[in-house]
Amino acid sequence: MPFKESFSLGPFAVDAEGRLSPTRADPAPGFSVRWRSRVVHACLVRGDADYGHMTIRSQLGRIPSTASDPAKRAACLAMLRTRSATLPKAWVVRLLPDHQPRLEVQTTIALPITVTNMVTELALFLLRLSHYLDLMDSAGFQVIIPPPGVHPATGLVIGG
Repeated sequence: MPFKESFSLGPFAVDAEGRLSPTRADPAPGFSVRWRSRVVHACLVRGDADYGHMTIRSQLGRIPSTASDPAKRAACLAMLRTRSATLPKAWVVRLLPDHQPRLEVQTTIALPITVTNMVTELALFLLRLSHYLDLMDSAGFQVIIPPPGVHPATGLVIGG
């Protein structure tokens, strides 16, 4: 059902067809989901007039410390090194100082975008990610779930 005219809905502009475009750049509007006990955050960034980017990011787990399990730590690091080379070209993995590998993907999308297309992009990513999560789980990565009230992408306390 088309709307009579465009309107604003939070950080998005909604056109007459119900499609979304981000209205601000910082912070980029986004949302989070849990997939296989991991928090996955997606945000939309406006590019030029017709295109933008969807950035999807997730902490994949934590590599155990040497003190807790040296063999499992070695297995996790080896798996991370070998599997990083097999990731799709657009996927970037960084090892953070707290020993959590973070995966980040940026895809170009047409703007404005329907909610259906946005969710489809995320679902396709999650399905491709499952294979890598299986490997990480079997290697012994520890899944870290942020406590309630903590923003999954930034670690900042929400509403505090």
